[in-house]
Amino acid sequence: MNLRALRSFVVLAEELNFSRAAERLHVAQPALSQQIRALEKDLGAQLVDRGRRPLRLTEAGSYLLTEARQLLATAEQAALGTREIGEGTRGWLAIGFTRSSMYSVLPPALKQFHRAYPKVDLKLFEMVTEDHADALHEGRIHVGIGRQPAAVPGCTTRLLLRENVMAVLSPDHPAAGSEQVRLADLADTPVILFPRHAAARFARFIESLYRDAGLVPKVEYRTFEIQTAIALVAAGLGVTFVGESVARHGRGDVVFRQVAGLDGAKTTTLAATYQTRDESPHLRAFLDCLPDIGRTISPGD
Repeated sequence: MNLRALRSFVVLAEELNFSRAAERLHVAQPALSQQIRALEKDLGAQLVDRGRRPLRLTEAGSYLLTEARQLLATAEQAALGTREIGEGTRGWLAIGFTRSSMYSVLPPALKQFHRAYPKVDLKLFEMVTEDHADALHEGRIHVGIGRQPAAVPGCTTRLLLRENVMAVLSPDHPAAGSEQVRLADLADTPVILFPRHAAARFARFIESLYRDAGLVPKVEYRTFEIQTAIALVAAGLGVTFVGESVARHGRGDVVFRQVAGLDGAKTTTLAATYQTRDESPHLRAFLDCLPDIGRTISPGD
């Protein structure tokens, strides 16, 4: 039993006339008759009572008509879904993202991608950048959008954004009145770092800025995410640091100040990391929606 034979049988059952059915199917009547007899032989049951005029379906034929319509509809949906997935217009895309990417590169990329590929099911997982590598290798995500990421074996890491570091201060901090602050002005202020992870590269990046300035940061708190760190600053418990894109979405109970004395290399980055061999069209289409500053990170960086 094949789909072509089932389609022919359904048309015959609808017309109850071999001539009209053959005309709809664009085949010769003898060929249709032969096809139906072959189907009956294959199934071991008579489907059409040929002794009646007009033709009538047997009980077995009536049963097959119901089942055949369902099978043909399922096959049509399967073919459509397969074609759309192959074209990248349907499927699913899992994205791991760090919270700070929601202040810059991720929302416009999601909007552009969803507009072009509305049938692709987007699955979003907020996670720290340091968890992206395992999620990629385990197939839980297709791409990770992370802050200050490290190179991941078997993956490509493409830089999306490079931005200056901003200090987040409570309004009553002595340095809050200046447009720029020096790290030396913050030497005695407790530091709040995030994310709270043993391998957190952004936190280590901030610590390296202090060391390069000849200072030892007084790290008092380590939080899991950015808004908690900013809330602790608002409570007067210390200073934290964010990228410029976060500062542009500032809040009224803290102030954001540029950090003076940092050279062009001392910037923070956002990047997309994905398995290099993943050629899925929906992943490639999403990557095309992201900005690209023309640099990738290799294991030697």
